Amino acid sequence: MSDRLDHVLKQALAPKEQPDFRLNQKILNRVKETEEMKREKRKWIPGLVFSLVLALTAGTGVVYAAYRLLTPKQVAEERGDNKLAQAFTGEGALEINETQHFSEYDVTLLGMTSGKNIAECITEKNGEILADRTYIVSAVSRTDGVGMPENLSDDAYGDMRFFVSPLIEGCNPALVNIISMDGVYTEFVQDGVLYRLTECANIEIFADRTVYLCVADGDLYNEDAYIFDQKTGEISRSEDYGGVNALFELPLDPALADTEAAEEYLEAFERNSGESAEEGSEEDAYALGSKEAEAFMEKVTPDSIDQYAERIEESVQVIGADEDDVIYEYTAEDGEHLAGIMNREREFPDGKPGMSVRIRYYHDERGVESLKIVTFTLNEDGTVTGAVYLPKEEMYK
Repeated sequence: MSDRLDHVLKQALAPKEQPDFRLNQKILNRVKETEEMKREKRKWIPGLVFSLVLALTAGTGVVYAAYRLLTPKQVAEERGDNKLAQAFTGEGALEINETQHFSEYDVTLLGMTSGKNIAECITEKNGEILADRTYIVSAVSRTDGVGMPENLSDDAYGDMRFFVSPLIEGCNPALVNIISMDGVYTEFVQDGVLYRLTECANIEIFADRTVYLCVADGDLYNEDAYIFDQKTGEISRSEDYGGVNALFELPLDPALADTEAAEEYLEAFERNSGESAEEGSEEDAYALGSKEAEAFMEKVTPDSIDQYAERIEESVQVIGADEDDVIYEYTAEDGEHLAGIMNREREFPDGKPGMSVRIRYYHDERGVESLKIVTFTLNEDGTVTGAVYLPKEEMYK
């Protein structure tokens, strides 16, 4: 059974990680999930509203991807989106196959495609379907030949998180990245390779600038891994950084640029964030809120959740014993719409009653104060209870 993941991204929430929503469901903003402190994958990347024995020097070479890797079309098919799979072989699609080597990992940019309504899986934000999107496929493998964990809930996955995002020349990458682009992603492991399908707002509007794709270790943009030249607008890798900091230039056709749309995007960003997209700044409010929320969620497990959070009884929904791949949805009092896919194989791999360790959470720049926690619990009779929890004020104030 192919994994049906929750969308969140779709986003953008800045995943410490980011949401797994799949099927033709509505997927929401600002989603993150933990599997008892470990992430699973398809996520909204926290943002606005809603896993060869050669030791190479970091970034010392660019080669073409090995033939054994899946194609972008195959990755989309694996995710169950045949419409998107066709788009990856259609007009305007780019098959890139460029690999950058690091001491522990090889990072490959496989390809990309953009357009309106080119995927079966829709992305929604504030009740509006986001139709014009860019889809980018990348892959990460270990240089020592050891496969990435097949099960993304494996403890070994905890140290293998990656931040994948388009970056725009002239725009501060700490501010303008996958989070502000309504980003979301899905990922899975096959034959020891970690594949990620990243989705965001259509970046072709910036095609008259250099548009990059960064792949770095960690859950958020790392200013130590890259250098932003405010005078020239260029973005480059920090050669002193010891981890993974791949940086690809996307081969976009400048004729696709839409200067007016690009200006509107940047103006809207500045209105919503209060920050200048083209200037350097201190760590943005969302990143600070994200750290706070993540620190809180490190304490939350199926066994401890009642100590730290209180269940909203109005959010409780019971899913039948014969139902699977069911979409759980709930609209909170503040209007934020929460959603997640309940897949029995992924939520309860051992089939034992109890709360799934895959605990999702949503938040905005307010951090814990805005935190909403989504859980699934397998009952003795085979039914599943979906519910939302809110942090207890006395546990964080």
